[in-house]
Amino acid sequence: MAEWMVGVDTGGTFTDLVAFEPDSGELRTIKVPSVPADPSSAVINSLDELFRTGLAPHEIAFLVHGTTVATNAVLESAGVRAGLLITRGFRAVYEARGWVRPDPTELLDTFFRKPPLLVPQSRTEEIPERMDYQGAVLEPLDEQAVRDAARRLKAKGVQAVAVCYLFSFRNPVHEERTAEILAEEEPAWRISLSSHVLPVIREYPRLSTTVVDAYVGPIMERYLVNLEHRLKERGITTPQIFLMQSNGGLMRITMGARFPNQTLTSGPAAGVVAGTAVARATGRRNFVTLDIGGTSTDISVIAEGRANETSSGRIAGQDIGTPMLAVHTLGAGGGTIAWIGRDGLMKVGPQSAGAVPGPACYGRGGAMPTVTDANLILGALGTKSVLGGRMALDRARAAQAIINVVAGPLGLDLVTAAAGILKIVNTNMAVDLRLAFQSRGEDPRRFALLAFGGAGPLHAAYLARDLGIAEVFVPMHPGLTSAMGLLQTDVRHLYLRSAVGLLSSYPVGDINAIFADLRRQAMADVSEEGLDITRLRLMQQLDLRYLHQGYHLTVDGPDDEMKQAHKQPIKSAFDDFHRRAYGASAPEEDAELVTLRVVAEVPVPQLRLPRIAPGCVADARIGGRSFYDLTRAEFADAYVYDRTRLGASSRITGPAIVEQYDSTTVVLAGQTLTVDEFGNLVIAEEKSR
Repeated sequence: MAEWMVGVDTGGTFTDLVAFEPDSGELRTIKVPSVPADPSSAVINSLDELFRTGLAPHEIAFLVHGTTVATNAVLESAGVRAGLLITRGFRAVYEARGWVRPDPTELLDTFFRKPPLLVPQSRTEEIPERMDYQGAVLEPLDEQAVRDAARRLKAKGVQAVAVCYLFSFRNPVHEERTAEILAEEEPAWRISLSSHVLPVIREYPRLSTTVVDAYVGPIMERYLVNLEHRLKERGITTPQIFLMQSNGGLMRITMGARFPNQTLTSGPAAGVVAGTAVARATGRRNFVTLDIGGTSTDISVIAEGRANETSSGRIAGQDIGTPMLAVHTLGAGGGTIAWIGRDGLMKVGPQSAGAVPGPACYGRGGAMPTVTDANLILGALGTKSVLGGRMALDRARAAQAIINVVAGPLGLDLVTAAAGILKIVNTNMAVDLRLAFQSRGEDPRRFALLAFGGAGPLHAAYLARDLGIAEVFVPMHPGLTSAMGLLQTDVRHLYLRSAVGLLSSYPVGDINAIFADLRRQAMADVSEEGLDITRLRLMQQLDLRYLHQGYHLTVDGPDDEMKQAHKQPIKSAFDDFHRRAYGASAPEEDAELVTLRVVAEVPVPQLRLPRIAPGCVADARIGGRSFYDLTRAEFADAYVYDRTRLGASSRITGPAIVEQYDSTTVVLAGQTLTVDEFGNLVIAEEKSR
């Protein structure tokens, strides 16, 4: 019996499914509209489409889901009513938000307002208790104060409670006793403890992450319970059902409700994982990923074959301290809406038409002009470019929306307004790409642009030319790349505990005790997930910084027990890393230990990129249409090609348009497209330019 691997990624506009049979190498792809009101329905709809191809539910041996449920709960302010318990005297920590400055784009917005707190001061309770920085009790926990606070929160209709006490990462006993009291007062509450969610130094990120955990936890739990029930109803019985995490690894669906904050960038992380797989297969070590979907654009840098990681992130103004793949997201996608601001100028985004009603050209009731409508008017998209012609695009509706909302009020003709929409959204993307390179001190000319998502290949040629990026790679299934990434990684968990002190003098016995405890947690979780513990790989790491620095870098530690002799090689590795990252180091100075980490990985089956056979370009040409080139500000005739008929070594000269089931690729005049052995479209400037 065949055993299939299935990845399902829910996006803002479409839900994508990839099914792979390792023995035969057969790949099946499905794309269905997302259902924002109930994302699990889109997952089931995609599986039903798969079953109609002849695959039986019991043949699914491995299923991975990339979900936006937790993310959307934050973006849409749709989490539960949560409360917060905090050490007496520190209730302003959350309100002040750690004095985090707005993003550069927000600094330019004269109408900027800080995002609202997920838990307002009216549902924040101060509790008398205090630990010192080493975890010693300075003031015992006032248990009656906890009970009184619980009763006040219960009267306010709270459904979940976050608890964040000062220095609880060094000694969690007060938080754990608080959880016991809260459970006695209201057993139905979800209780999020900072000492469990994120036991690391820095009060505000730990607090904010714990609040997010409480805010989205019940939503995520209900979603996963419902999804698991519906999967069983469809006859999917495999225990190997996983979720993609923000760190690019998998975890069992049964653990997802316990760690909802670890899935906040689930979908974007899958795209980065797919990017690293392309890097491995092609031998290209440096990529910047450009994942443009219906509602957003996700950008990530892969340098020397390794995705950039970060210890923090931000979603809708809410700060997350959970380690994750470094992905920068901006509100720019195919469904991004064009509008006129209070200053009388055209804006594009961040609002999106989403899956419902979608762009005006979808004919589902949308009346606002979007990026997709502009691409249709300018010829990058044809009326039958989406889903292999199964979804017709209405040019008249697109034109009417652009004229009504932006062209008419601004006194512009239709083409000029549509071109303006694309120029604005391309500029926004280019700015964020430059910032991604600048934040790492990288030269864009060393990188290739990996464009995917339904809309990535539509814009990539313009962006590469603007930034001086030599090549654009478009993978075989760009609109399904994130779903493919779900099947190209392993189970991965990260365990953290802060331990602050000078590296040279920190007792190795204490370091080993913390590492041992983190390893025990890892083995317990792997056993709970039902995975083969004999295949578990454990890696020990240390977060280090120079004295008085506000940031740290992560270096590898020994595989076994830490010894005093290991400290100097670790310090030298930190110095080298700091010099590469920031251009300077201080080998003569001591390093400060900040946090200890254990990375746990269990390998699982993975999708491997197949090679393709050669093909004839002439056989792939299916027509032509007039295409407006933004750089030349004029229409030109462009040939249209069917990507499924392009084989390895095929070569096309722009202007040209390549259509396929899940995306459309634009090649500009002065550029050439070749197809590599893995089916990637490689776009480059002609040598004479």
